[in-house]
Amino acid sequence: MLLRSLRAAAPAAPSRAVVVAALALALAAVPRPLAAQDLLAQARALYDRGRIDSALTIIRRAAEQEPNRAEAHYWLGMIAGRKAQFSGGLGRITNASRSKAGFSRAVQLNPDNPDYLEGLVMFLGNAPGLFGGNRDSAIVLAERVRRLDEVRGTFLLANLLRRGTDRQRPRADSLVDAIARARAGDRTVQLSAAAYFAGTQRPDRALPLYERVVARDSTDLVARYGVARNLVVLLRDPRRAQGILRWVIANNPRTGERVEPAAPWWRLGQTWVQLGQPDSARTAYQHALEVNARFEQARRSLDSLSRR
Repeated sequence: MLLRSLRAAAPAAPSRAVVVAALALALAAVPRPLAAQDLLAQARALYDRGRIDSALTIIRRAAEQEPNRAEAHYWLGMIAGRKAQFSGGLGRITNASRSKAGFSRAVQLNPDNPDYLEGLVMFLGNAPGLFGGNRDSAIVLAERVRRLDEVRGTFLLANLLRRGTDRQRPRADSLVDAIARARAGDRTVQLSAAAYFAGTQRPDRALPLYERVVARDSTDLVARYGVARNLVVLLRDPRRAQGILRWVIANNPRTGERVEPAAPWWRLGQTWVQLGQPDSARTAYQHALEVNARFEQARRSLDSLSRR
């Protein structure tokens, strides 16, 4: 009788379904390591904020967790490469090696991805041989990029050849000339070709390309600034350059495609120097530094005026 009473008073055993549900909730509450995809997003966010050390630690974990994920290795290459730029001695060698290994693994996993190929090309083409650079290999890979993406590959290859031998440099110019002619209505190609010639100290060849873009769209801010900048460099028509630069200053947006805000003020100062008006030049340089106190070109130009 007593035993029956105790059994009646005891709580019923939980069902199997209840036990399984409780176990699932308990397991869900246990902290688990971040997935590689989450680590990748975290590393990229840290990289964008300039926290390179933290980004590098996390992207290395992401690549280790998913050794066959090309994107993780590509970003390991990017972040380690950036770290190598600001390292010295053994740290620079170590991070350069990580960067090359990351880009190489990404290309091995996805050999037809232009982004991954370009990352490896840029490393091989810019790193000294001591740190794993190899310009000949970079040129071969750039040719592959060109087959996948003609525009990107052409300018990638041209910039490599331009820094090569006397025999390679003329081919670089020929590649740029050919694509600029073939795609005369393509804004991106025209601006890239103009930037190529401006960057290789040939403003006389850059200017007509910027002019071509402006002829199609007179409100193209980047192209108009390109016209003004090259007029200044060529010491040509400073009054015209001033008019364009004032327009750029007035229309330069705060976001999106824009010109470095201090740059047109600095170029405006140079036009005043060309016109023999140092006081106006000084005012323009000061405006440039008010906009961006770290704009060293304006500071050096201002110092140069002070020494006169």
